[in-house]
Amino acid sequence: MIRPFVVVALLAAPVWLASSQDAADEPGIYGYVLAPGGIPVSAGTVVYSSRVAPASTSIDRSGRFRIPGDRAGLYHVAVSVPGFAPYEFRVTVPASRTLHLPAIHLEPATYFRVRFVSPTGEPITSPVIRRRAFDGSGTPILDAPDANAIELDDAGATRIGPLPHGVTALALDMSIFAQTRVPNVSVTGADAILDGGTIVVQPGSTLHVELLDASGMPVPDHLVLLEDLLPLSPLRFPWPVQTNAEGRVAFERLAAGRYRVRTAAMGRCATQELSIARTVTASGTGIVNTRIFVAGKATFRISSSAGPVKGIVVSATPDNPAPASPGQSIGRGLPSLIALSLNTTNCRGTTDAAGRVTLTSFPPGPSDIAVHFVNSLYVRRVDVPIGGGEVAVSVPDGFLPVRVINAATHQPVPRAFVTWAIEGGGRSEATTTITGEALLESVGTSPGTLTVTAPRFQATEERLPEPPGIQHDVALVPLADTRLVVRVVTASGAPLPDAVVEVASANPLWAPQLAVTDAKGAVTFPDAPAGTLRVTAIAKGHAASTMRIPQDNRGDAVLTLSPGYRAVVSVDLPATAGPLLVRVLNDAGQTMDARLDGASDRGIEPPGRLSLGSLPPGDYVIELRGGRERRQERIRIVDRDVVATFR
Repeated sequence: MIRPFVVVALLAAPVWLASSQDAADEPGIYGYVLAPGGIPVSAGTVVYSSRVAPASTSIDRSGRFRIPGDRAGLYHVAVSVPGFAPYEFRVTVPASRTLHLPAIHLEPATYFRVRFVSPTGEPITSPVIRRRAFDGSGTPILDAPDANAIELDDAGATRIGPLPHGVTALALDMSIFAQTRVPNVSVTGADAILDGGTIVVQPGSTLHVELLDASGMPVPDHLVLLEDLLPLSPLRFPWPVQTNAEGRVAFERLAAGRYRVRTAAMGRCATQELSIARTVTASGTGIVNTRIFVAGKATFRISSSAGPVKGIVVSATPDNPAPASPGQSIGRGLPSLIALSLNTTNCRGTTDAAGRVTLTSFPPGPSDIAVHFVNSLYVRRVDVPIGGGEVAVSVPDGFLPVRVINAATHQPVPRAFVTWAIEGGGRSEATTTITGEALLESVGTSPGTLTVTAPRFQATEERLPEPPGIQHDVALVPLADTRLVVRVVTASGAPLPDAVVEVASANPLWAPQLAVTDAKGAVTFPDAPAGTLRVTAIAKGHAASTMRIPQDNRGDAVLTLSPGYRAVVSVDLPATAGPLLVRVLNDAGQTMDARLDGASDRGIEPPGRLSLGSLPPGDYVIELRGGRERRQERIRIVDRDVVATFR
């Protein structure tokens, strides 16, 4: 029967090739990519990473790809096809190093539209855009080499995309303008176009950084790093950058905003290398100057109401907050300032009889000093003066015993971090013991705030008029368990090993996760996203099964797979009849696309053969459509594979 086919335009470009998906000879991750409507794509790029630098492979003309199975373990994968939303997922490859993915269904593209203009209002018609994308967990999304499509419309606005689901951070980066961030874009797929309005781009500020030693002399050949103070930053600054003979370095084209300068202290304080961070603010025009002393010494005099505190350990750390965005090392074989900043490095010494301690090779500026008591630390923010002048620190008296328990079980919570922040400055810190108890020393008598944090619990904060004179109990509420254990069994209840399980969040910002069941039919997802989850299991010889798991019912998730069978279809039609789309409908006329696995062909160029499944017992219609061709063949599956022929 010949009928007009409504998607002739779609069929004119791609060429589908029938692909038999029998057991693969080579290890790898095998995938099948479909455009909206179940149409196999005919090109695209798959970028993947597993503990090494990202690599890529191509999608062939039939919509299939293979990622080489070099190793077992976790892979981050991004599928990019022009004109459609990029698709990202995480998959844990088993020891066999072979895994067949469910069919990947792409969604319509989302684009971001923004108009860049100069300070005089002139449109910027050839913008250079930097882009980084992150999923709901903050993990960077891999980008295909050709993923950054930028087009200019008739109104002078820039269209960027397609964008992956998640959060996309964008920045304009052109040599004559400031490197300018665009407000982060949240992409859910609900809108085809996200409008960013008009952004006026300034010429940019120039930041001059000058490094000096303890005597005020310039420090040449010293590494300096600049970073954006806002998280998820797409900005890039030159690195490694070293000071010149005058101890200076310049960073140009800074947009209005706050930035952080990092560098390392000269020499070692005791055995520790120290790094320093200073925050600077740029206006988007003009020059900003900042001077940093990278050498010096610090002398602290510790006292209490009883007089000098002698023979006690004191440690100190220059102000050096962790980076807001992931960074990278500076040069091969050179010290990484980012790595230094991520380590809690400090130097320490012991007070003498007068309560004094001097730390050499300690730079001046804002610092945290900690006095080490038997059960806790007393921490105070101080400003170490240039020249190493003495800093007096008065330690208050008083104790605050705290017991931390689980609000649900009333059991003690060990390793909880307890902080008493004193109004007016200073804080006491301790970690609970195995019994959930901590003793905070030097808490004073002023009002303060008690904060308690612990892994897998909600943090709590309590304002108190003064430290209680007796033990203070704190009940922590457990966080929702991010661990999800899924068991896959047969209809008889037997465990089903080697089943592929996919966990997808109802929140489109989170990437799906896939893994394979073990010999006991179980698989664990250690960091499943919060909220309702859609869990799907597929296995050879079984029909796929899907269930929804709410946040409050993640106990024992069990999917039961019933037997499934395949339809092996010979398409004995002339080549002039194709290419053809393939659909499977149930007896009610509903598509069975969600039931078909990645080995099921959705397109064919006749003559050829199709493999469709795994399908539960029932009556089905196999439909071939394309151009002026539409053919149907009815099949019935009872308890075995079936064979059908189109002639």
